[in-house]
Amino acid sequence: MIFKFEEKALKWMSDHIFPIVFGAAFIVSIIIRLMLKDVVTSDAVQCLIPWYEAIKSNGGILGLGKPVEGLNYSFTYQFFISIMTYLPIKSLYAYKILSVIFDYLLAGAVAYTVFDITNAHKAEKALIAFVLTACSPVVFMNSAAWAQCDSIYSFWVILALIYLTKERYARAFVFYGIAFAFKFQAVFALPFFLFYYFYKRRYSILYFAIIPAMMTLLSLPSLVQGRTISEMIHIYTDNTSLHQSLSNGYPTFWRILSDGTNPVNVLLANNPDYAGLDAYGILKHAAMAFTVVILGMLVFSWIRHRVQFTKQNILIMAFLMTYTTIFFLPAMHERYGFCYEIMAIAIAFMVIKTAPLAIGLICLSLTTYGGFLFNNTPNEWLLAVINLALYAGYMYILSKALINNEHF
Repeated sequence: MIFKFEEKALKWMSDHIFPIVFGAAFIVSIIIRLMLKDVVTSDAVQCLIPWYEAIKSNGGILGLGKPVEGLNYSFTYQFFISIMTYLPIKSLYAYKILSVIFDYLLAGAVAYTVFDITNAHKAEKALIAFVLTACSPVVFMNSAAWAQCDSIYSFWVILALIYLTKERYARAFVFYGIAFAFKFQAVFALPFFLFYYFYKRRYSILYFAIIPAMMTLLSLPSLVQGRTISEMIHIYTDNTSLHQSLSNGYPTFWRILSDGTNPVNVLLANNPDYAGLDAYGILKHAAMAFTVVILGMLVFSWIRHRVQFTKQNILIMAFLMTYTTIFFLPAMHERYGFCYEIMAIAIAFMVIKTAPLAIGLICLSLTTYGGFLFNNTPNEWLLAVINLALYAGYMYILSKALINNEHF
């Protein structure tokens, strides 16, 4: 026997099961982040918290003209952090709140992308994409646990791609410039924007000037208080030479060959005149050149097969070129794959065959996160081999889809 009110309640729940599940997942994603709010990493202790306190003691927004020792975040990000200093919250929470806000903006951008590029059941797929992005362990571990800001620049990159598919090129470059203004890692998507320019010929090369223009515009709170354009640029260039290793946590292709930390040949270990091979010094330029070759091969293949620039294909090509750039360049960090890992979520809704690969990317990234956050000691050579297998899988499935002009 069941009570009448129970029957009505169960029927209502059955009729509204999808929004109920979505709402529950959304609430759970918030709870997860609240549970991680007090996680303190070495990055937070050594860098983030001292930088925050220095910005606050300098006067917040009005103190952005004073350099903070060791602070290597962009002027734009420093401005946003200076705003957070006026709130009555812990410094660690300030970083995390700012990133979490963009977690959900990023999830919204992915949801819109899925809605825009899929055909059947668009609304349901978009909501699922939102939940998968918001609840992705890579996303909430990055922001709520690590207090990093990769969701911020990734949101603007995804937004730029959305407007590129709409052929609203000025807005696309404005948003891409904002991504650069927050973090230099936005550069990994640049090869695709260059390819689009070369192949489609729909916008002038002058549009690329919007990128530094936006970086400068968003840096004005610091620039008008005495900081210089040169300092703004050096924040980016200094970061590129900060770590002299072929692999800095990300399982790059070159990690299969060496970790890049100057190993000594065992046959000559007893020779005092032999210091060992500096893998990074030897291979860094070759690795960069090789990356250009791989990207060139992709471009040649797509042009030769007259790949069409549909909304779906634009996302796929941007994903493949970004993944290629990060996978083959030297000195990549464990969080550098964040943006293309987010793209992989949207692509899984178009090409269902890639769903296992997307899960593999997330698990791989979590393994590298664990190496930093929890002192795990993963086999980095094995991770590089797994990453190569994932890359090959994506390249085979998606290149085939592009060349055959498949409709999703």
